[in-house]
Amino acid sequence: MKDIQSIAQRLLRNTPEEIWHRGEDYADSNKVSIVSSDDKKIEAVVKGTKEYSVTFKFRKSGLVYGCSCPYSEGICKHIVAVAITWDEQHGFQRPTQDLIKACIASSPPVTQREANSFYSKPLKADLDKVRIMSDFLLKSKKRHVILPKRPKIDTDVNKPLESTEIQTAFKEMESWIRRTSYDPYYCAGEMAAAFSELLEIIESRMPSSSPDTVILIMAHCVDWYYRGFNQIVDGSDGVWIFPQARIGKIVAQLLKKYPDCPTWQEFAKIVKKVSDWWGEPGLDAEAVAEWKDGSL
Repeated sequence: MKDIQSIAQRLLRNTPEEIWHRGEDYADSNKVSIVSSDDKKIEAVVKGTKEYSVTFKFRKSGLVYGCSCPYSEGICKHIVAVAITWDEQHGFQRPTQDLIKACIASSPPVTQREANSFYSKPLKADLDKVRIMSDFLLKSKKRHVILPKRPKIDTDVNKPLESTEIQTAFKEMESWIRRTSYDPYYCAGEMAAAFSELLEIIESRMPSSSPDTVILIMAHCVDWYYRGFNQIVDGSDGVWIFPQARIGKIVAQLLKKYPDCPTWQEFAKIVKKVSDWWGEPGLDAEAVAEWKDGSL
C-alpha cells in the first residue's frame, strides 16, 4: 500500500471514550479477522454477539467506514477493533493513553437512542437530559439562557399543598421568558423539565394534602398546561409530552382514590373551559388521566 496511515488515529477524535476502550478489548481478545485489504478497501469480520462485517474505504475525500451491527450513533466498537488490529498488523503503534485522553471525543450527554426512549416512556425520562436534548441532538445550536431546574416551591413531603403556591410557581415560570436570550424552541426542554419537576413535587406532597385541594390544583395544572406552558414554548420537538404524562398520572391516581369527591365537578368546569378555548372540546378527568399512557 502507498502512503499508508494509521487508521486508529484518524478515528480517534470522532470516537466516544467508552466505545474506544470497548473496541480495544475486542482487538485484544482476537475477535477481529481481516478478510482482505488493498489500497482502496479493507474488509473484516468481528465476532461479537454475532459476526459483524466491517468495511473501510479509502477516498480522496477521506476515510469511509461502516459496520453491519445495529449501533446507529456513529463509530462502533467493531470499527475501532478493526482499525486497531489493522494498524498493528502494519506496524503502527496503538495510541497511548495520554493521546487518547487528549484527542478522544467525549460521549454525548444525550444520544438519539436515549431521546427516543424518553419519548416512548415519558414518565421514565431523565429530566436532566430532557433539559439539554436540543443542545446535543441538533446540528444547529443557538446560545440561550439557562433556566432554573424548577420554580421555587417547598419540597417537604409532610407539608400540605396550597393552591396559591402552585399559582406562584406558574407565575415564576412565566417570568423566565423575559430573560435575555430566552428562546421558545431551545428552552422548551428546560421549561418542560421544570414543569415536570413541579408536578413530581405535587405528587410527592399529595398524601399529606387535602384531596379537594389537590384536585383543584390539578385542574389548574391542566389549565396552565394549555394557557401557559404551550404559549411560551415551541413544543414542535414533542417535549410537551413530559409534563402532560405527569399530569395524567396524578389525575389517574386521584380518580382511583377519590372517585366520588364533589370537587371533580369544579375540576370539570375548569378543564372544559380551557379545552374549549384550546379547541379540544370534551376533555374531562377520565381523558386527562389517559395522558399518563401517552407517547410520541
